[in-house]
Amino acid sequence: MTGDPAGTVIRTRRHLTTVGVDPDDEEAPPPVCTLCGETRLFALHARQGHHVAGRVNDPDLTAPVCLNCHADQTEQHRRAGVRLRDDPDLPPTGLDRLMAMLAGAGVFLRELGDRLVGWADFLRRLVAVLDRALPGWREAAAGVPGPPGITVPGVPALPAGDQRVGEDRGPHDH
Repeated sequence: MTGDPAGTVIRTRRHLTTVGVDPDDEEAPPPVCTLCGETRLFALHARQGHHVAGRVNDPDLTAPVCLNCHADQTEQHRRAGVRLRDDPDLPPTGLDRLMAMLAGAGVFLRELGDRLVGWADFLRRLVAVLDRALPGWREAAAGVPGPPGITVPGVPALPAGDQRVGEDRGPHDH
């Protein structure tokens, strides 16, 4: 099967647009699942992302997630009692919506927090390996600027608003 290269380009552009990425912006970061890091475009929830607080409660609060994380988050919303559909026999009040929004955001943030703790643990183990294998690495790393607002003794911070990632910066490129 040879496929349809033009169709693939069209589908990719449409998919990028639906996950909030301008397909013409070559410097735009690629879409990624907020929870697990999935980057394969076809695996991301393309329509509009995950409604963190439930679509009926806050249709504009979304996060990019993959299809698996979206299904998991939706199930966790159900278990937490987050209203996912309006009931015509019991119209929700502002308090009902606020309660659902807080529960939904809590479910999402709990999962995100667990992921962040996992990444921090990975970095802790990596630092231990570097300390054993490359004893001088800390001195070399001391010259790498930290993110804006984060101060580490002896390490210069990036200027506010400097969002460049993955670039080598010389001493005069700040």
